[in-house]
Amino acid sequence: MQTGAPDRPGDPPTDHIEIEAPELAEILAGQVAGLRALTIGLEDALSASLCTCKPLAEDAVLNLQRIDYMRQALKDLEGILLRFGPALGWAEGQRLTHAALQETVDMKESIAPILTASRKGTGPTGAEDHPPSHGAGDLDLW
Repeated sequence: MQTGAPDRPGDPPTDHIEIEAPELAEILAGQVAGLRALTIGLEDALSASLCTCKPLAEDAVLNLQRIDYMRQALKDLEGILLRFGPALGWAEGQRLTHAALQETVDMKESIAPILTASRKGTGPTGAEDHPPSHGAGDLDLW
């Protein structure tokens, strides 16, 4: 189905994104992996900057534990998406739309890999204002 095409004859045109649920799960897993890599880098940088000559404040220890928890949670989410993503599918008549996707994010770059994947092999999707992604797990910070 192309963007703008009706789901069924007689239905009004929609702004569906041409992406299958397993592909969406794979892209999200890549993004989670990128976030986990950032968390590992943060954890390593903070650990390297610690000085054994000065004990850490209780708040600092708690924050380091929170970063470790975040790293583990991101790894778990990635594993869930990779394990169960291939079996996902859209319910009859339910597809991902541009409007719904854009309403769920604060940073439009978060959805750029999804929009890029939806353009592959299906023609334009009305999302040409988004720059192409460098890959599912790439995060551009600057």
